[in-house]
Amino acid sequence: MIRIMDIRLNFFVIVIILPQGKISLKNRISEHISLILIIFSLLFIKKSKVFRKFALVVKENQILKRRLHEKNIKIRFNNHDRLFLSELLSEDKKLSRLLTLVKPETVLNKWKQQIKNRWTFNSGRNPGRPPVTKKVKELIIHLKKSNFSWGYLKISGELGKIGIPVSKDTVRRVIQKGRKDGDIPPNGSWKQFITTHINSLFCCDFFTIDTVFNKRIYIFFVMEIRTRMIIQFGVTTNPTMNFVRNQLKGFMFDRDGLKTHLVHDNSGELKWLDYDSLGITGVSITPYSPNMNAYAERFVRSAKNECFDNFIVLNRMQTRNLMRSYINYYNSERPHQGIQNSIPDSTAKPVNGKIKERKVLYGLYTTLYREAG
Repeated sequence: MIRIMDIRLNFFVIVIILPQGKISLKNRISEHISLILIIFSLLFIKKSKVFRKFALVVKENQILKRRLHEKNIKIRFNNHDRLFLSELLSEDKKLSRLLTLVKPETVLNKWKQQIKNRWTFNSGRNPGRPPVTKKVKELIIHLKKSNFSWGYLKISGELGKIGIPVSKDTVRRVIQKGRKDGDIPPNGSWKQFITTHINSLFCCDFFTIDTVFNKRIYIFFVMEIRTRMIIQFGVTTNPTMNFVRNQLKGFMFDRDGLKTHLVHDNSGELKWLDYDSLGITGVSITPYSPNMNAYAERFVRSAKNECFDNFIVLNRMQTRNLMRSYINYYNSERPHQGIQNSIPDSTAKPVNGKIKERKVLYGLYTTLYREAG
């Protein structure tokens, strides 16, 4: 509650607002004392002295405002100041021409807003539809990531089927924000393609080994991406298209009629091969983008680091034997971090029995196994 005390003189009207409630009287006591002293001084001094004091206050105000303007400091008003000025102008609007710190319209509008707020009652309920919960938003994003071809209306219908009524416009806003925040990958991404075709997806590539006699040998391989198992490999000194065709015929020998996607790069012997005649869907990567065939590139690094970098290669026969020995180790005994340290060959291994060790790659590595009971 605000108590207003009016002291009317012949030439001036002063309004004092004593704040209560949220505005602390203790913090404003110095301002009130100053105002009270001014009022009592006006009652007992001559009219000429009042005008001199008033002129002094105006000049002091101008000096302070000029100083603040030079320092580019904006004058800020608290609630007490706004209420004081509003009450003052509401009593005598002619005083507005004397107000220099703020526009009179601003003060009067503040007073009108204060009256409006006092007599406006809030029912406590926000208008419009209730907001979408966090769980529903996560469910919308999950559905979009799992079904990238679904539209807003389809996802809205899927949620309505389980008793969650959500409009298509709400689904659209959630998905758009999810794309902006990176929670939803763009449609048609390479990762999405691999995830969709993982059960029928293979990759192939060449890599080279140089012998001690400076002769280059080419090694071709085919890998199943889901298990990381090497299905087919071949060694040659002349990597022609016919060589690749023969290798893929061997690869497809026991896959007749099965859906097969083969990721390959853009080298001539792989790019121009007729994959359809072999029952294969060829998937060519973008030029100069080896990361799109990352599984094959990672196998090449493993084969060189773990095998060929530790031997002096003499000829193609030795290369074939080393490659065969390494692939046997790679497929049946080597844990792979990319598949949670599993082994590509999913044949069950004994978990009970005496622990033994076995030399692989001509004694280069030692692996452990359990002897079957």
